Amino acid sequence: MNTTPSDNNQTPDDVNGAPSAESDGEIANGAQTGTRSLVQAPRALATPDRRVSANVAGAALQQRIMTLVSALGDPGHPLHARAVEDLVTLGEPAVPALIEALRTHEPWLIAYRATEALSQIGDGRAAGPLVDALRHPNSNVRWGAVRALATVGDARALIELRRVARTDRSKTSWGEAVGDTARVVLDQMQSRTLLARVAELIKTAIACVLMLVALIFAWSVLTELRDELTRIGRVEPAPVIVAPPMPTTVPQAIVTLPQSPTSPPTVQPVAPTPVEAPPLTGIVVTSGNVRATPARLPDNVIGSVMAGDALIFLGVTPDGAWYRVRLGSPAAASSQIRSVDGSGWVSASLVEAPERVPVETPPPVPTPTP
Repeated sequence: MNTTPSDNNQTPDDVNGAPSAESDGEIANGAQTGTRSLVQAPRALATPDRRVSANVAGAALQQRIMTLVSALGDPGHPLHARAVEDLVTLGEPAVPALIEALRTHEPWLIAYRATEALSQIGDGRAAGPLVDALRHPNSNVRWGAVRALATVGDARALIELRRVARTDRSKTSWGEAVGDTARVVLDQMQSRTLLARVAELIKTAIACVLMLVALIFAWSVLTELRDELTRIGRVEPAPVIVAPPMPTTVPQAIVTLPQSPTSPPTVQPVAPTPVEAPPLTGIVVTSGNVRATPARLPDNVIGSVMAGDALIFLGVTPDGAWYRVRLGSPAAASSQIRSVDGSGWVSASLVEAPERVPVETPPPVPTPTP
C-alpha cells in the first residue's frame, strides 16, 4: 500500500507564484529594478493563481485520505476508531485509495475495514475489486467483501457469490460463516434484480400505452387535416329549396243555425274541483291496544299498534284523551285494526299526534247491564 507522500520542498513563494528574491549584487547594481520589484510584489500576492490553490487543496485531501487509510489497519493510531466514518464522509474521492487497500494482504485489517467503507459509500467502481476480494486469503476480508457486494454488486458478483456459497466453508474470527452469508446476500440481490425487472416491464408497458395514445391522436389530426385539404377549393352548389305541394282544399258549405234573437246563449256553470286535504299523520311512541270506543272496556279491543307505526289521525275526543286513527305506512306486520272502515280509538298517551286534528264526539259508551 502507498505510504504518505513526501513534501515537495516548495517554498511559499513557489506556491503563490511570487518572483524569486534578488541577490545583493543585483540590488546594488540595479536600484531601479529593485524598486519596480517591490511595487509588483503586493500586486502578485493580491491575485493568487487559483489553479495552484486547487492543486494545494487536492494534495491536502489526498494526504488526509492516505492518513485515514493507514489508520484503518493500525489499532494504535489516534484516528483508527473513526477512520471508516471519516472516509465515508469524504465519499467518492476516497474510493480509489480504498480499492487499492483491498489488494493489500498484510495486514488483513486494512482490507477488511476498507470493505466496510466501500459498502457504505456505495460507489459502483468498487464492484470489480470487491469481487476479486472474494478470493482474499483471509476469511474476514472475504466475509466483508460478501456484505459489501450486497450494496454495490453486479451480474458478475452473482456468479462469484454462488461459487462462495457453494465452496467456501470457512468462518470469520468471530464465528460468522462466509458461505452462509454469501447465500443470504445472493437472495437479497436476486430479489432486488427481480423487482428491477418488474419495474422495467411496467415502464415498458406504460411507454407502449403512451405511444399508442400518441399514434391515435396523430392519426385523428392527420384525418382532420386531410378532410380540410379536401374541402379547400371545392365550391359547394347552392341548395335548391323545393316548396312542398300545398293540399287543395274542397270548399265546404257553410251551415247557418237559426238563432233566437231574444234568447241569449246559456252558459253552464262549471263546478270547482274539490281539493282533498292531505291526511294528518303521526307515529306510535308506545305499543298498545286499539279499541272500538274511546274507553278502556274489557270487550272493546279490536286490534293493536306497535311503536314506530305510522298512523292517519281522523278525529279526537273533546277532552283530547282519545284519537280515532287508521294504520298508515310503514306499520309492523303484527299491527292491525279489525273494524269495517279500518279505524279505531287509541289513547293519547300511546301516540305522537299532529296539530289541528278535528274534534269528533263519539257515541255514548253503553252502560254494562247488571
